[in-house]
Amino acid sequence: MGVKGSQPKTALALVGAILVVLVAVVAASVYVSGRTSPRPAPGALSLLWERGACVSRDGVRFGLVPCGSADGRVLSVVGDRPEDCPADTDEIVGLMEVPAGTTPAPPSPVTGSSASPASTVSPTPGASAPPASPAPYSRTACVRNLAAPHPGDAGAGGGVLRAGDCVTARGGERPCSAGGWYGRALAVVDRAGQCPAATLDSLAAGPRTIVCLGREGRIPAVGDCVAEPRDRAETRGALGRISCGSARAWAKVTARTTAAALCPPGSDRYLQTSGQAVYRPVTCLRRIAVRDSP
Repeated sequence: MGVKGSQPKTALALVGAILVVLVAVVAASVYVSGRTSPRPAPGALSLLWERGACVSRDGVRFGLVPCGSADGRVLSVVGDRPEDCPADTDEIVGLMEVPAGTTPAPPSPVTGSSASPASTVSPTPGASAPPASPAPYSRTACVRNLAAPHPGDAGAGGGVLRAGDCVTARGGERPCSAGGWYGRALAVVDRAGQCPAATLDSLAAGPRTIVCLGREGRIPAVGDCVAEPRDRAETRGALGRISCGSARAWAKVTARTTAAALCPPGSDRYLQTSGQAVYRPVTCLRRIAVRDSP
């Protein structure tokens, strides 16, 4: 059935499918973890990218420096999975081993979807910034700033994606203070089925990264109103809640559930989110009575 026209109230009308855009997190700024690293002890200049080493940032370049002139300190060095960094990581720095006698590639920004700047590594003994090609890093340095700002803090818009962070409808992290975000993370899990009961929506922010979203943001909850979708296939971001007193208010949410058959009595249509990463893919609706409408 199409979007427009009247429907029997005894039957649910499929209004449209909300497309889920999966954004693979390949950048240096948004990764997922649940650990908090103990603070490394102060130390002298380290010539190695290791726990406790002090670093300084110059644009998109990072270098090892004496701790007295450092901007940040390495919390830990993990493998090629940045999501293994501690939760309080501010910057994710990709390290690539350089064979002896080889000229390291020039530093280049690491691309991604985070609101915080991308990270690279300046040439140092045994490591270099990655080339522009998509070759994976062999190691990852997890860096915490020595002073504010701390983009890795919950809601600050960078570092490791975790509970309390705000995300866009495409899964990218954004500072909660900036506004315009889709939802706030209640939890970050491996599968949508692991989301807490208070979850209204969930989306994929990586291959094994599901962000469970609560009521905050633009996610419509029971009792909220939504505008009529323009097409049968609408983006999730376009379906934000609106005031029920608005002239654009089209239907009121009666439930969010796992299947259309579970919509409560009085529901006369629904929206369904496609994809396997969705906690409750069906949004049950009741058409708002509007003057001169069928």
